[in-house]
Amino acid sequence: MEHVATGPLFVGFGSADITPDDDQYLGGFDLNRRSTGVHSRLLARAIVFQVGERRVAVVGIDNLGLQREDVDWIKAGLDGLANGDVFLCSSHTHAAPDLIGLWGFYLLTSGRDLKYLANVRRGVVAAVQEAEKALRPATLWLGESRLPREGLVGNANRAGVFNRRITVLEASDRETGAPLGSLLHFACHPELLRRRNTLISSDFVGSLCERWEQAGHGPAVFVNGEIGALVSPSYRPSGAEGLPGLTSELLALCESALGTARRIEAETLEVTRSDVYLPLVTPGLVMGRLTGAIRRELYDGQLRSSVGHLKLGEFEAIAVPGEMEPVLASEIRRQAGRPGILVFGMVDDEVGYLMREQDARDPLFSYERTMSPGPSAGEIVRRALVGPVLNRWD
Repeated sequence: MEHVATGPLFVGFGSADITPDDDQYLGGFDLNRRSTGVHSRLLARAIVFQVGERRVAVVGIDNLGLQREDVDWIKAGLDGLANGDVFLCSSHTHAAPDLIGLWGFYLLTSGRDLKYLANVRRGVVAAVQEAEKALRPATLWLGESRLPREGLVGNANRAGVFNRRITVLEASDRETGAPLGSLLHFACHPELLRRRNTLISSDFVGSLCERWEQAGHGPAVFVNGEIGALVSPSYRPSGAEGLPGLTSELLALCESALGTARRIEAETLEVTRSDVYLPLVTPGLVMGRLTGAIRRELYDGQLRSSVGHLKLGEFEAIAVPGEMEPVLASEIRRQAGRPGILVFGMVDDEVGYLMREQDARDPLFSYERTMSPGPSAGEIVRRALVGPVLNRWD
């Protein structure tokens, strides 16, 4: 799917609360981890960009991840927006309800709650509709800063190997110059609240977005990056005790990025989407599907997912359906000749870890291999992005 729209830019922001009103199985870490209360609210946060008659929505969802079929059902509730023009980006918090089905009562039983899934659908629709109503003539500003090498974020498998770039894309009112809101982007698992936590929480994502707005920058939408194998907080103390400190550090870095921001051209809008088919061969995931814990269609033994490319003037991002390993992301940038392109992770699907095939077979990544469709998944995504999606005019 591909189409180029031209014209003046309009931007709007919206949000909706998607916190469950009952206890839930939490996604990530351990089986049978039931929620016992609420630490912070879960939200769906939306940006809508309009160029000419074309509208695109980027929605950040406080959740570990969604499955492709559920995402298609959620998007069907959005009138006037094509499926490919909506990017549903899970934050990957490990303190939100399990919507994949892997973390139920015991092994190979589902933790997925259809009632809560319907609540997420209503929230996404409400957030996007609010953003559409708030559309204003806008100017875009793009800024960057850098995470420190140590102290905030680290890679548990490859020390020091993570994308240090923090990106802020701010929309300001074209008439008044006032901030309309921002997209905040960097790569890190939102899991400062560790496996013993049983409180529902958006982790650092929610507190960062809240502090951003309180600082007068307007609403924020967080989109995660290449967090695979395993890019996580290294901040101490961990847990709820450390959350205010980590949030303050991240807020300062995002404000530093905003301080460097330059105005960018944004009067063209392009979206390219391509389906990818990933062979499902990992035994645990195969069994999860056979037992019904994971509700997923197969096509000749393959999962249907998708990749994408969003280009808004000078701003570019690729959309990947899982947790891409940083080295693979770097190789995609190099092969495509786009060193500055962002990776939007967990978009429209959570298929698990996406690695180079040599890494997928490396004992160092034995855990990640159990949470990936198969060793070829990352290479299939790479070929789809570097070939028909990013280089379609070359």
